[in-house]
Amino acid sequence: MELFNQLKNNSKYRLRFELGLVELEGKEYFKEIYHRIFSIFDFLFDTNDTIMFITAINESVEYKGKDLPNIQRFLKDKKLIYGLSCKTVPYEFDEEDIEMRTTLYSLKVKKESIRRNYLFQAISNQDFARKPSIMGNVYLLNLSQNTLLHMYDDRGCDVYGLNKENLLPLYHKFRKWILDYNRIQIDHIFEEGLFNYSESSTEMEDRLITNTFRENETEINLYGGNTCIITHQLEIPQEDVEKCVYEMKQTGFKIEIDKNQLDCIVLKAIKTEALAMIDYQTELMSLYSKKYNGKYEGWSAKRER
Repeated sequence: MELFNQLKNNSKYRLRFELGLVELEGKEYFKEIYHRIFSIFDFLFDTNDTIMFITAINESVEYKGKDLPNIQRFLKDKKLIYGLSCKTVPYEFDEEDIEMRTTLYSLKVKKESIRRNYLFQAISNQDFARKPSIMGNVYLLNLSQNTLLHMYDDRGCDVYGLNKENLLPLYHKFRKWILDYNRIQIDHIFEEGLFNYSESSTEMEDRLITNTFRENETEINLYGGNTCIITHQLEIPQEDVEKCVYEMKQTGFKIEIDKNQLDCIVLKAIKTEALAMIDYQTELMSLYSKKYNGKYEGWSAKRER
């Protein structure tokens, strides 16, 4: 378990991907989740890799009164369960607190031994009255590549690596799925994208004040459970437009050319998202404008439904 602890608790290299999209409903919502997590799983794990299948159970809350989790149902070969081992981990804030300890159940498998679809459906259903479902947290540790995959629920997943090179191909392949909330931080970790670009304290304060003013104008509750089509407007010099559009398309925003002026292009960056994400989106737009020598003109929003 040393590699598991090193990756989960001490690695600075982590990617966080968005799986569930707020603008989708019903079957389409889950279809997109499965498409994304299956794609990430297949990219991370090869048929020859040795995988440590780990289930973490908080005994006092999640699995009280049961001997061990029913891991067999996620395996094609039920006999693999005989390789199961377990280890109890003390509560990190109080080693004497027995009720808060966690038990880690683990066994080594190959990729083809995992019922991939069934497993990720069960994790996706944790917050829904749907079957299959699962208790606890499941981690897939790639012992061959030194990477760790953790799908925490229907909203997203984390991928950890020992070094930057472990995760760079994944970062490049699925940049569109990186959560906006974490995108700037992740770009800095991998020294690409918006690395070396930041706002001054005055710029940040002005932007947040403007966001509050615009929210009041739209009469949409910024912190409510709502879904909006959010449109950002940027003014970018002609000579920088091509590079700017290429990079911004890697974020999952739809990019449109609004106006073609003499020395600059007015771009629209559009995404359907919960309006509560506006502070993170406007920081992104502000920094892309700065990187490509342009100006961020602001945003507008309308309810998606």
